[in-house]
Amino acid sequence: MNPIKGRIKNIIDKGRDDRTPGKVLYRARKKFGDYVIKNGVYRGVETRLYEVDGVRESASFMGDRKYDPVFDYIKCFCRVLDERPETGNILMIGGAGFQFPKYAISRHPDIRLDVVEIEPLAVKIARKYFYLDDLEEEYGAESSGRLRIIIDDGMDFLEETDEKYDIIINDAYHSDKPDSALSSPKGIMRIQRHMSEKGIYLFNLITSIEGVYSMPLNMSFSLLDSLFPDVKCLRCTPDIPDKELQNVVFCCRNE
Repeated sequence: MNPIKGRIKNIIDKGRDDRTPGKVLYRARKKFGDYVIKNGVYRGVETRLYEVDGVRESASFMGDRKYDPVFDYIKCFCRVLDERPETGNILMIGGAGFQFPKYAISRHPDIRLDVVEIEPLAVKIARKYFYLDDLEEEYGAESSGRLRIIIDDGMDFLEETDEKYDIIINDAYHSDKPDSALSSPKGIMRIQRHMSEKGIYLFNLITSIEGVYSMPLNMSFSLLDSLFPDVKCLRCTPDIPDKELQNVVFCCRNE
């Protein structure tokens, strides 16, 4: 039995992806893969979907819910923010469809958010198809300085910046694989240097809880546990069987 299993906390809502095909709005081939934007249905709700090499990188509800998070692991990020009213500065590495930034800016008027995205096309897609321009129009997100978008490699940005952050979110993925540099010991220690005294580091991982696909969970937990005094695993979709791949969010604290 996986010794970590007993330390995983079940959170957020249940539900499975119905994988409904949708009407394609945009296609492009870039360095980091094949980008497809389409309107479809996700868990019975009309949703705009963002895929890279066939893997769903992001999504957005439409209409009145356009700033609400769609994916369970993004809801997990939002829950941590909601429980931290003293949060000021946030860094998110990996923008894609800007699910978390849209929620954070629209719900928390006092936060400031830096988003580092390596692919310029991703930001253009977010502006045109995922309501990032609406966020500017309604909240003055960028013009007010509350949202800063940096086109850069995450590791390079961390090396160059002097900023400290209350929450750092690592959601840098290449298709279905996390960025290897950021999730390495060197990358995590670089992240840790930019956390405030009571800072939180959030890292999304696709893994199983036990069985043949649980090696990423075990390896990541061992590494993070060696670097942080407090590490929790947040299970995002409790109805997925333990041996199936799913999202797990690591919540690591500096104290």
